[in-house]
Amino acid sequence: MQSLRWIRAQLNTCGVDDDLLERSRAARAGYRVIQLAALLRVVEPALLLVAATILMAVPALAQQPGGDIFGGNDQVLGNGVREAIRWGRNLLFLLGVGGIAWGTINYMTEKAYLKQMIGGGLAMSLGGIASLIYSFSQGNAVNLDTDLGN
Repeated sequence: MQSLRWIRAQLNTCGVDDDLLERSRAARAGYRVIQLAALLRVVEPALLLVAATILMAVPALAQQPGGDIFGGNDQVLGNGVREAIRWGRNLLFLLGVGGIAWGTINYMTEKAYLKQMIGGGLAMSLGGIASLIYSFSQGNAVNLDTDLGN
């Protein structure tokens, strides 16, 4: 009973003029949205607990009955990691190209552009690092040209 009073007090923290609420449909809708946000803020820990329970239970239910996770092949995990790195490398490169293109368009339309350009460059550099890791995971040596083309 005490917690119900506390929740009700939380919902009533947003004070709006009653005359305004009677006259304006937008004010009533906004007031309800604020009350809904306050209610969600109160029940957020319970929702997080339910979501965590579901997320922990789903992988356990997906296990095979024999307990053999990788199907008897120890290469499955390594191949999965290599594939994830390859996809991440490609995604980061494409995000970098998209960020630089977005920054270029913003520059041409005289909007703020520097954050998009920096983000695109960072994404492309992280894609390069992921590409290096992928090359190492494939067993390929990465040659470093120290004579600068001479």
